[in-house]
Amino acid sequence: MVNDLPPVWRTTNFVFVTFGLPSLSLEEFRREFCLPIRRFYAHRLPDVPLKQLEEVFLRFYAQCRHEIHPLPHAEEFLRFCAQQGLAVFVASSADVVTYSTQMKRFGLAHYVTRPYLGITDKTEQIHRILADNTLVPAETLFVGDMEHDIEAGKACGVRTCAVLTGYSYPEKLRAMQPDWACEHLGELQQRLCG
Repeated sequence: MVNDLPPVWRTTNFVFVTFGLPSLSLEEFRREFCLPIRRFYAHRLPDVPLKQLEEVFLRFYAQCRHEIHPLPHAEEFLRFCAQQGLAVFVASSADVVTYSTQMKRFGLAHYVTRPYLGITDKTEQIHRILADNTLVPAETLFVGDMEHDIEAGKACGVRTCAVLTGYSYPEKLRAMQPDWACEHLGELQQRLCG
């Protein structure tokens, strides 16, 4: 729902520099960044505990939250879902404070049926989301902008939609063979209308 790529990239570089690694260009970051986050850090900082990395990350990230903005078409898409009676569940690695601050700042919280936050591995959590909310996999669409989102949706047998305006490059997302690929949430809204 929000574009937090620039501050996450800057903060990740702060973490790398803190532990003696060189910074990544934005292009390098987009090509390498992945979830679950432990997989991303294991490649570059295998000997540093994840908890320690997260502490450094969150301390610096708090200074960058003002750089976050809604994705293009996000509010219109959420309003459309509300008008159509479509439940919206958020599955995010963001912590509660970050999520709450962003959603309140942008006035989007009331559109979300239920958020699931602080998720380290969406593949493990999607079953819980389906069960908690008695969702039928064949009637559920998992929308995301990273390969991990598509992996998680496929692992649970729900339909998947890759939004190409986020973290991962379009070719990486298309290679995951999602059911749908949309340039942005406005295009997804048009598809749902059709």
